[in-house]
Amino acid sequence: MIIVNNVTKSYGKIIALKNVNLKFEDSHVIAIMGENGAGKTTLLKLCTGILPFDSGEITVDGYNIINDSIKAKEQIGYLPEMPYMYERLTGREFLFYIASLRKIKDSEEKIDEITKMIGIHDFLDYEIGSYSKGMKQKISVTSAIMHNPKNLLLDEPVYGLDPLTSRAIQNFIRNKKGSTIIATHSSQLVEQIADHVYIIMRGKVILFDKVTSILKKHGSVEEAYFHIKDENV
Repeated sequence: MIIVNNVTKSYGKIIALKNVNLKFEDSHVIAIMGENGAGKTTLLKLCTGILPFDSGEITVDGYNIINDSIKAKEQIGYLPEMPYMYERLTGREFLFYIASLRKIKDSEEKIDEITKMIGIHDFLDYEIGSYSKGMKQKISVTSAIMHNPKNLLLDEPVYGLDPLTSRAIQNFIRNKKGSTIIATHSSQLVEQIADHVYIIMRGKVILFDKVTSILKKHGSVEEAYFHIKDENV
């Protein structure tokens, strides 16, 4: 479980998030929606400890992301929207490198298991520079989850991917235990795999609800989004 308590983050004079409170509970897929600049990516980076924040508190399974950063980060897997990888390495070499940083035991078995599950195993011995975007995404997903994190944070996990790759990643998310937090623009993705959704506008949480409740009331997540946006213009 990740708890964000009254967190504010600014970039100079620009306030990215203001007094934000969220709770990402275990055994749920939780989506975060909002237009560009709303604060989605910033929020994920704060929860992973990549970025500092101005005030408030973030805890990951009871560990403070600042005071107990090592313990907190051990509970997290993070997939950025634009992951950086060493393209002269093969997929296998890159994953072994990440495994060594995380001091993962039985890394070979775990890499084989995950890459077979999401359909990249047959390409592990090719250089990453030769991969398509979808193949790179699968390697990134593997690197984010092979230490069995209780909390998985994904920034636009299926954006720009082909349908088969997108489906493979969605199936993994559905079957994963623990909490999964997805920052996305895709209302379709939210409807397909999310249990709850937060909508953020101009750095503030405007709505939090069950996806099923939103569909019952508005017919679609997209309609709900535009309705709420019109109310807050």
